[in-house]
Amino acid sequence: MLKNLLKTAIRHILKHFGYSVLNILGLTLGISSALFLIIYVADEVSYDRYHENADRIYRVSSKITEPDDQFTWNVAQIPFGPQVVKDYPEVQSFVRFINMPRALYKYEDKEFNEENFFYVDSTLFDIFSYEIVKGEGKSALVEPKKIILTETTAARYFGNADPIGKTLTAGTNTFEVTGVMKDVPSNSHFRFDGVASRNNLPKQLGSWGNFGVFTYLLFPENTDMKAFETKIQGMYDAYMKTIFESMKIKIEYILEPMTRIHLYSTNAGEPEPTGSITYVYIFAIVALFLVLIAAMNYMNLATARSTRRAREVGLRKVVGSRRLPLIMQFLSESTVLTFISIILSLVILVVLLPKFNSLAGKAFDLHVIYSPAVLLSLLGVIIIVGIFGGSYPAFFLSRFSPVTVLKGEITQGSAGSMFRKILVVIQFTVSVIM
Repeated sequence: MLKNLLKTAIRHILKHFGYSVLNILGLTLGISSALFLIIYVADEVSYDRYHENADRIYRVSSKITEPDDQFTWNVAQIPFGPQVVKDYPEVQSFVRFINMPRALYKYEDKEFNEENFFYVDSTLFDIFSYEIVKGEGKSALVEPKKIILTETTAARYFGNADPIGKTLTAGTNTFEVTGVMKDVPSNSHFRFDGVASRNNLPKQLGSWGNFGVFTYLLFPENTDMKAFETKIQGMYDAYMKTIFESMKIKIEYILEPMTRIHLYSTNAGEPEPTGSITYVYIFAIVALFLVLIAAMNYMNLATARSTRRAREVGLRKVVGSRRLPLIMQFLSESTVLTFISIILSLVILVVLLPKFNSLAGKAFDLHVIYSPAVLLSLLGVIIIVGIFGGSYPAFFLSRFSPVTVLKGEITQGSAGSMFRKILVVIQFTVSVIM
């Protein structure tokens, strides 16, 4: 039966080629435009969610209130991390990123200025899910004079050669490469090119009066974060009051869920460009509207041509066809048209992806086609356009009486006319809103 439905649907599409092309063009434009927006939205909401502990990692920001000003820095003091773990058992672990000074690093005849290297605590890989692909990372985060590079950075210095055991020189400092990790994914609010142990620095470094260290805390599941955030404000009286009280400066700590930083942070000085949850909502709604408009356009065209297909319906009913097979036939036609439009939309996506990357500031490659967001969206398009879009024409056309049709007395009726008018009004309304 399925084979017969498909064969009949393809035969009808080829027979009414101009009408089919018009439908396919409308569907393709709507679906391809929606796909670009869906890819963008899916990427925006995916930031930092690849970490296994993503929902339990919080960044510490400092809200500073002066007599005549108030502002928030997305950093804390160097002593904060070790002290908060010591004072509050609710904190499972911490890690700090201390920026390494910009320097010229050399290996043989290759040299590059690096400004995205950081000193970190040995807990980095316990908190974040960065993957080591060569060597090992534990020793580099404990012992001085060792470093872990990302794949891209390692390739700059060593090409295809094995970098493990080789040495980078920066002035009088030398670092042995003990590990290579995968590049930090682009959907990260914080990225770096290399990390070395915090133990490269003096043990006593920084004070409670100096800010400038990205600090992240790991909490057990189901921790009451609001209560804990209130609790740690006591660190001001314990460690900072003697420094800031005479200047009438108040310090409060804010714990930001890592997965919300990209879309919700409004702090100045973010290490990577941030997004906006408002735009995510807008683009998601626009993508849905585009698909709905395409579906409504198909419904409108199909019902407008109802009188042309009335005789076909009448003849089929005369020879014994029941209503269900007729409904299935019309739904198969809309589904086949949707499949063709999806294929064309994917071709457009592949061709225009570099231009879209340039416009959106992204770096998508062709693997994005196989992402869950795209696959689920295509399934949704088939349901919305192929089934929902084809449902009304299917039920509308299949109800025609064969006697009325063969007498030539068929009319579209006020109900069908009113339905098309409603669809047109909705289409124009959505277009004006967008």
